[in-house]
Amino acid sequence: MAPSPVRDQTSRNSTAGGGLTPGMIRLLLMALPVGVFLMALILPGYMFETDQKPTDIGLGPAAWPRAMLLALAIFSALWIAQDIWVLGRAGRTPLLRIPKEDGHYHFGKALVGLVMIVLYGWLLSVLGFAISTAVFIATWCVFGGLRKISVVLPVSVIGTIALLWLFMGLALMPLPRGVGIFGEFSIWLLRAVGIY
Repeated sequence: MAPSPVRDQTSRNSTAGGGLTPGMIRLLLMALPVGVFLMALILPGYMFETDQKPTDIGLGPAAWPRAMLLALAIFSALWIAQDIWVLGRAGRTPLLRIPKEDGHYHFGKALVGLVMIVLYGWLLSVLGFAISTAVFIATWCVFGGLRKISVVLPVSVIGTIALLWLFMGLALMPLPRGVGIFGEFSIWLLRAVGIY
């Protein structure tokens, strides 16, 4: 018995027009790094319309976002180059894949982490950037499994000073100093590390 013409036509349409070939799927997967690369190059022209120039005392508030977008463009270009290299080899697919879960997802830990981030943002205006960041880094280290005070304390202090220099010293961003005695401590610390 011969197959009906209608069924034969629908099967041809589903393979020709409805389904994507492996080559097309590979090209679609490359659209993500290409899109990120283009946005990282185009967006700075619309985001940082200012007449401020870098000065001798710092790079200015736009330096940090510009550096992040430049790094994003560089790493996206590397991703594109690597995907092109992989696509050139027979039987390979692009690097973008659904990650495999290593173990059970802990919703409790995720919730605690979110609460810590919200609490950090709220405490910035009260305790100031320096104290809030030091406490946040230390708490995050302990929460992540580091228990030695000889590791947690230096990481917290050095990380906070590095972030102070990055944002307030180089980028000249006015971060919160806190209120009352916390504000006085922040000013003392900024003078001690040479930012003020």
